[in-house]
Amino acid sequence: MSVRKSSEADGGRGRNETALRVLNLLFVLNSSSNPLTTEQIVSDSDLGYGSDNRASDLKKFKRDRDRLAEHGIHVVEVRDEGATATDGSRWTIDRASTYAPAGVISRDDADTLLRAVDESLSRQEIPYRQALLGIRSKLVALTQGPGSGADAGETRREDGTDRCDRDDGGAGRCADALWSAFAMKRRIRFAYLDGRGAESQRTLEIWGVFMQDGHTYYVGLDEQSGGVRTFRADRVTRCWRPAGSYTVPPWFDVRDYLFLPFDIAGGLASKACFTFDGSIGEDEVVAITHGRGELEHLVDGRRLWTVKVRDMRAAAAFALSHAQASMRPFSPQKLVDEWNSLIGKAVAAHAEA
Repeated sequence: MSVRKSSEADGGRGRNETALRVLNLLFVLNSSSNPLTTEQIVSDSDLGYGSDNRASDLKKFKRDRDRLAEHGIHVVEVRDEGATATDGSRWTIDRASTYAPAGVISRDDADTLLRAVDESLSRQEIPYRQALLGIRSKLVALTQGPGSGADAGETRREDGTDRCDRDDGGAGRCADALWSAFAMKRRIRFAYLDGRGAESQRTLEIWGVFMQDGHTYYVGLDEQSGGVRTFRADRVTRCWRPAGSYTVPPWFDVRDYLFLPFDIAGGLASKACFTFDGSIGEDEVVAITHGRGELEHLVDGRRLWTVKVRDMRAAAAFALSHAQASMRPFSPQKLVDEWNSLIGKAVAAHAEA
């Protein structure tokens, strides 16, 4: 009896491992912005492969593709134009044969949803804009039917005009995965390309989201570095299935991680101080400073803003751009010198003109 129970337990555990592996494979393929190579899949222990026996992992991968096909999810091999037979295989989900065609909902329903999506897109600062654009293109196809320009995947620009995109592709799927992880407070692992093109894998507790200069940024606890880090959404190339819950700490404020022009530079940050006249409203000062740094009142009625900067010249230029709001450099002297230099160049350029 004990032998039978042990055998049944082992069988159940094996089925659970298989189901989890298939689910992980589906998630990573569905959220990837590009097809994944065989090596990326069968060497990944987090997916459920990555054993010392590569031949066994290849067989598991083949069986897992067959299991997905049984449920109507078709994983196909793709080759780039000009690729040779010896080049490594790459795999993706065949979306044309996997997902339901248009017509699942009525045109009237699609039109109602389209109006709701357009209302959301009319707002400038929404972190899930790219995902909504992908949804919108599909709704347009439903409302206008085959043979119209909607079949080309019409989407709307941020200024309200139409443009024609084939699909938002993997970038939209990655955005969906990241947003879902944030909404559910689940840790998510993803592949990330930094500004230099180097790829790394990160696991992030997403504590906050913000948009700046047309890009969406996710902020949270990065497992690899052990610190709070910010990642740009369009540099995420694929995501793994979210797992493990977390709680956002009460001290976290996403405004502390918004970028200002003087943040983008190498080297250490140093303190810089600026002043605002007392006649300038509190709301305007907060809008300029993004709630960053520290504000204090001086005895002459002015407000002193202290913030860390990495680029003194960019900080001086930032103050100059808000000079009409009475923003002036205060310290250190290098900041004041950069301010005077910028004014001098502007005056000289105006005189030459």
